[in-house]
Amino acid sequence: MDLNDFDTQLQKNIQTLLQKNQFDPDSPAFGIAHQVVRQGIRSLSWKQSFVYLEQMEPLLRRHGLYIGREWDR
Repeated sequence: MDLNDFDTQLQKNIQTLLQKNQFDPDSPAFGIAHQVVRQGIRSLSWKQSFVYLEQMEPLLRRHGLYIGREWDR
């Protein structure tokens, strides 16, 4: 899977969680989720990446939507 495929699949997975209202609208993860859907994961700052790793990635895993990070390979 190349980086574009990874980004596209991750965007779709996060969009699915947004549609299911899985993110608290008052949390930083909510805004970051929208940014990933619009601009991709590579648009995140290091602080936003930390929120992704700590809050969003576990949520993706719980819903069976996690596809792995590009640096896992």
